[in-house]
Amino acid sequence: MKFPFKRSGLMVGALCCAASLSLAAQTASPAQSPAKPAAEPVKIKPIEINGASRKALMTLPGINAALADKIIAGRPYLSKANLLSHKVVSDTTYAMIRTRIYVIPKLPVKK
Repeated sequence: MKFPFKRSGLMVGALCCAASLSLAAQTASPAQSPAKPAAEPVKIKPIEINGASRKALMTLPGINAALADKIIAGRPYLSKANLLSHKVVSDTTYAMIRTRIYVIPKLPVKK
């Protein structure tokens, strides 16, 4: 026996590999941990701000009754960015609602 440490090192390595394979087989067993179905993402229907009712506008985050009335009073909007440029809502409120609103441009009717 020229290399007793080499042989014992190989034995320890083999035992570690066998133990890790055994542990991996136990954790991957479907009988012990049943797979849970993934939760479906909630689909939010966007709101058209030129035609939405006060009640519909109030469903948006950060929009209360006063802001909903302010949005309605400022109609028609050519783009949703007009809410910022006309100073109808703050930057933070706009950041919360920008993905949940859209605009169908309506030009004002002159009488």
